[in-house]
Amino acid sequence: MDKRKDTFTIKNIKMKKYCLGLCLLLVFCSLVEAQKELVATLDSSTRVSGNGEGGLFFAGTKNVNFRFGQRISPHGDCVDVVNGYAFVTWYKGGMDTRNLMLSRKNLNVPNSNWVTIEFPHKHVGQGGELLKGTGIRGDSHNTAAIGVSTIDNTIHILYDMHAYRSSSLPNDFFNYSVSKANMAFVPDNEFTLDIFNPKRNYLKSGEDYERMTYPMIHRADDGSLIARYRQGGSGNGDILFAHYDGSVWSNNWLFHEGTLALPNRNNMYGGERFLNGKFYSGFSIRYATNNDTNTSNGYMLNSGLYYAYTNGIPKNASTPWFDVNDTSISLPIRNNINPNIDPVQIAQPGDDYGTATLPRSSSDPAWTVTENGAIHYVQRVDNRNVHYYKLTTDTNFSSNVGGLIPNPQTRGELYSYKNHVIMVELLGGKVNIKTTLEGQNDWKIVYTGTESINFAHFDAFVAGNKLYVYLMENTGNNTPGVGDKRPLYFQEFTLSETDSPVLIALEAEDYTTASNDINVGSSTSASGGEYIDAFSSNQFIEHKFQVTTPGVYDFILLAANRNRDDSIMDIEINGTLYEDVLITRTFDWNVYLETIIPDITLNQGENTVRVTQRRSLSSEPDKIMFALKSTLSTNNFTNQEVLVYPNPSKGIFNIQSNFRNLRYNLVNIQGQVIQSGKVSQNKVDVSIPVQGVYFLELSNEKGNKLVKKVVIQ
Repeated sequence: MDKRKDTFTIKNIKMKKYCLGLCLLLVFCSLVEAQKELVATLDSSTRVSGNGEGGLFFAGTKNVNFRFGQRISPHGDCVDVVNGYAFVTWYKGGMDTRNLMLSRKNLNVPNSNWVTIEFPHKHVGQGGELLKGTGIRGDSHNTAAIGVSTIDNTIHILYDMHAYRSSSLPNDFFNYSVSKANMAFVPDNEFTLDIFNPKRNYLKSGEDYERMTYPMIHRADDGSLIARYRQGGSGNGDILFAHYDGSVWSNNWLFHEGTLALPNRNNMYGGERFLNGKFYSGFSIRYATNNDTNTSNGYMLNSGLYYAYTNGIPKNASTPWFDVNDTSISLPIRNNINPNIDPVQIAQPGDDYGTATLPRSSSDPAWTVTENGAIHYVQRVDNRNVHYYKLTTDTNFSSNVGGLIPNPQTRGELYSYKNHVIMVELLGGKVNIKTTLEGQNDWKIVYTGTESINFAHFDAFVAGNKLYVYLMENTGNNTPGVGDKRPLYFQEFTLSETDSPVLIALEAEDYTTASNDINVGSSTSASGGEYIDAFSSNQFIEHKFQVTTPGVYDFILLAANRNRDDSIMDIEINGTLYEDVLITRTFDWNVYLETIIPDITLNQGENTVRVTQRRSLSSEPDKIMFALKSTLSTNNFTNQEVLVYPNPSKGIFNIQSNFRNLRYNLVNIQGQVIQSGKVSQNKVDVSIPVQGVYFLELSNEKGNKLVKKVVIQ
């Protein structure tokens, strides 16, 4: 046995531990190879509202300057992207203006400008107060939904409604604007108010459009449209659909009936999407008896998760619909407080994760369905986010709470790309994108915005491999008349996949052999929920594990070390001993950080690692990992074709290459893509606050790759 004694201090990279939930157990060894990971690359960020203009924001005090919420632009179903054009709706700020606005950008032309149409209609305010002159309160319910029909290339907008009656607002109880035929994609200089017909108060003459709220417009694969809206009020409303065939709108038809006898009277909070050739509905229920301890409802505001779908285009009530078990259901959907006879309920988060006497869910759920049919929901219950998910092959839903499930300040929105589930949030005013593979709860952050602007809220839209995020700037000014006009922005992301590095992960508690009296502790912060507790002097754990990809790896120990700057271990790998390895101090027994030994050789077949405690009780091992330090693809550049220098650097690397249009991913040693972009002016700037060892992956349009280990000082 080679007892080479390398007495040294390993440079520690202080990064929080992430659980690798995709591991395949093999002789107490988890091996993750070539797993496709999602990359979100910001392509452009442009300002929608012109200089000196901004979107309407309800600045001031609740019940004085606004009812319900302050957000009105962007809000609701306000984004559509089709044929390479982006369309967004908004209201013009400030409160003395309030005009409905429509902006369009030609994404096919680089650096194209936004062109905007200002409509005569102005936001009517709470109950029409602003229109009647009886008050100054804005109403956040009055969203503006947009949809473009590609049958006749018409633009449709439904807007500014909150359960109004024609007797109260005869000209504004229901607002619908539609363009003339073949006007959606006219040249920018022709995109003016003249392309629109006069506003009207109906889709189809003779139908009832009173007391409508929450409009949405969905486009089917054939270019036709589905309009949906709630008729009625909170806890007592019906969901109606109508179909546009490229010429006329159909009659309204009843999809979800909430105007039932008590105690089942309710309304649906959620929406629908066309995804992968099907039309899905995902929602929660708000019963009329919510917030009442004397009824059998038992929830504050919304409750339950519900799911239904159809394989066709829902042109009328006779279209077949199905539940999560692919069992045919009849329309309209009628929900019942008794879950045993509720037709489409898939879960009750309030029962599973509620902590209050009446569990509270104030929002509709975020949800998506992947191209393989995996279903994912995220809902907020008593200020915690819970995640429900199910593959098509799963009999039941799994669920989780906490961890990297979207942060406790916001619920975010869910989308999907291939077999990836995407969560878009705002964290600290920046766009934050998290992802997990379908049917899993292994969330990873793949993008965090770095711009100087802070954003207040957003809406998003996914089409193909593009993610579009429509945002309002948070100016920080809440003064009426000043803070009621805020800039609007539009960001375009490209979604793609990359191969993750080969990782071997060993749970510390799954040792092959060990010294006597090893204690295994339990903690929700530990990977797999367990760690080595009370690790005493000269105690050891040893793992034997199989390697299918031999090569040079980095050894990574994840351990907690609350108290000591001099916690040390001896680590022996395949007979080579590394003495007095300094263990990263974490200052908390529930935080596990990395200690790294670089350039470890692992052989094909069986390998052995032994970890021995030297400073008694000073640290608690949680996980051992090995990260392969080699190229991630067999279709590669050579080191002679692409040079990366200087290395190490402070984060700016020169790229010398004859290849054009290179892109890069910066991958940490846990395989997470933490930054992506284009190589600009033969340089990559990956300046980040955490120093250490990373992989820089470069690729061209043909898929050729080079992965270089880089050190950021």
